[in-house]
Order: sequence, then structure tokens, then C-alpha cells
Amino acid sequence: MTKHKLAFFTSTRSDMTILEPLLNEIKKNKNFEYLLFVHGTHLEQNYGSTIQDIKMLKFRITSKFFSVNKLDNEFGLVKSLEMTQKGVNNIFNKYKFDSVVILGDRIERLPIVSAALAYRKFIFHIHGGEITTGALDDQVRHVITKASHLHFPICETYKNNIINMSEEKFRILVSGSLAIENIKKFINRKKNVKKNKVILTYHPETLINKFDWEKNFKQICDVLKMYTFQVIITSPGYEKGTNRNILFIKKYIKKFKNFKFIPSLGFRKYFKMLNNTKFVIGNSSSGIIEVPYFRIPTINIGTRQEGRYQHLSIINTECTKADIDKSIKVALSKKFYNKLLKMKLYFGDGTGSRKILNFIYKRMQDQNKLINKKNKL
Repeated sequence: MTKHKLAFFTSTRSDMTILEPLLNEIKKNKNFEYLLFVHGTHLEQNYGSTIQDIKMLKFRITSKFFSVNKLDNEFGLVKSLEMTQKGVNNIFNKYKFDSVVILGDRIERLPIVSAALAYRKFIFHIHGGEITTGALDDQVRHVITKASHLHFPICETYKNNIINMSEEKFRILVSGSLAIENIKKFINRKKNVKKNKVILTYHPETLINKFDWEKNFKQICDVLKMYTFQVIITSPGYEKGTNRNILFIKKYIKKFKNFKFIPSLGFRKYFKMLNNTKFVIGNSSSGIIEVPYFRIPTINIGTRQEGRYQHLSIINTECTKADIDKSIKVALSKKFYNKLLKMKLYFGDGTGSRKILNFIYKRMQDQNKLINKKNKL
């Protein structure tokens, strides 16, 4: 039987945290084959040149293309989308595949979705149904949901959100987060592990036109420098103003010996580091989805992740020095730590890859039913 060919596009460091288990499962499956296309910040030195991480994972890269404009204002972001659309169109024209797997909610996914629709490819969406009212990603995610033929949310709440968007139930499988398959390999449950690090990742709140990233970042650091933590700062994602923000980080932390900037840790180093991390702080989705499985606190600042389902380990706070300091004291308390040891986890058990491939295989038996979306209006 001819193998079903799945096309994957990866543009950021966080993608491979989620896609790696699924790609590895495809390698073992007789019914599927993958094509992997690399672009975006993977190819940018300022963001850590994370294509090297993909090569270390020993995945076959089918093709790569540049898609990041040097300008990080609105004009530059749209020019990046133009670059992405051109690169994607060339790929769809050159390579033969049956379906496209779309991960998440970043705006650079939209050119891939539009090409998939034009070329009549099936679209399978991972991490749909989530809500992030403080970010542009929210609108992008829902656009992808309405274009997709199969949905793989990470929990029941998100499944219900997709159903409420008039998607048919037979198209939806709660797969859990694929990242959990990687996390299980790296969690260290040994007692008395010395925890002396804090990981800070702070992105812009992209729905707020006058969002003052520099002021907020300085507020966070002004509190952290009052403690003796080793603070590891990772790069914010490619958004409006990111290049300026990265320069600000590099200049600001020169004064502090216990602050270190690493553009990208890569998920292996990141997960290993979480074992000796007191807490993570900022507004990254990883703090909401993956960090709870290490049973350490996440101090979630502002509204970027507002609307996501949250575990007990999430401490929400405004970006003021007083609120941040109060949240740090909660995160460091023994009472809070003991609660996390007993916390129930809701984003899967690490078996999602096999479930996804089995589900796709079954649904592809009736392609006419799958392609014909009957949305209730």
C-alpha cells in the first residue's frame, strides 16, 4: 500500500518540542511517511540558529527556505508572510504529499493553510481549541481550526471549544500534548536536587498597540535581582519589536553577574534544566503546558496566556514589582510546593503520537466524508 505522506513545516524553536515524538513515531509506522520543511527563526542566528537542533535529532530535512524579514515592525512582519507564501508555494508545487500537519497558532502558519486549501490537501491541526485572549495567536488559531479536516486538542476543554465552533465531533481526537512524550524522558524525580535557577521568557502582548515591553521586562528583572537566583533569559519569539527587545536584554544584563541570555536552550537542554529550576517566569505557553509536569511553579505575567486551561502550579500576576515579588514568595513557599507534588495533570499521559496516527489512518478510509466539511451555521 502507498504510504500516506504528511508534510510538516517548522519555523520556531518550540515546534520541535512537540513535533519530535510524532516524527519519530512516523519513522516506525508502515502506513506513513513525513516531509519536513524548515524556515523562520530556525535559520536566524539572532534566534539561536535552531536548525542545528533539528539536525542533532537526526531528522531528514526535505527543504528549507528563508522567511524572516530584517524589519520587525508591521511592514516587516507582512513582508515575512510574503516570503513564507512564496517559499510554501514553491514547495507545494515541487513536492508530492497528501496532507499538511499544522501546529499551533503562529501567524506564519496562515500562508501554509492557504496553500493547502488551494492545492486541495488535507489539513490536520495540533493544539486547536485553546484560548489566548492577550495575543494575536488567538485569532490565527481559530482561522486554522475552521480550515482543518482533523483536530488534535490537548484536553477535553479545548475539544469542547472546537465543537462550539461548529466542527463535527468525528473530526476531533483529544491527543494530549505531544511534548509530554519528551518530558517523560527528562523528568528527574530524585530528592534533594539542588534548584538554583530561574528561567525567564517574556514575549510581547501582541493585541496591545502601546505595550511597553522594555518597561515591563525591567520591572521583572528589578525584582529578580533582589534574590540570589541564577536567571536564564531566553529570547522572545519573532514579533513586532523583537530585534530591539533582544538588544535591550543583552545591554541590560551586563550589569548583573547572575543573569545570562541564551537565545534558545533547545528542548533537551530546557527540559534538563527544569529539573534544577525553582520556577519559570514570564508569559510563555511552555510555562502553562509543559512546566506543570515538572511540578514546579510558573509565574505567568499579564494577559498573553489568558484563557488557557491552567494547572494549580500557575501563579497569575500583574506586571508590577509588588505583585511579582508577592508571586515569587508564593512560588518559593513549602506549602505551595507540597500542593504541586499532589497536583492532577490534564494534558495527557505521553501516548499522543500513536493515537494521532491511528486516528488519521482510520479517518482517511473515507476521504470523501473527510474533505466535505459540514459546518452548522
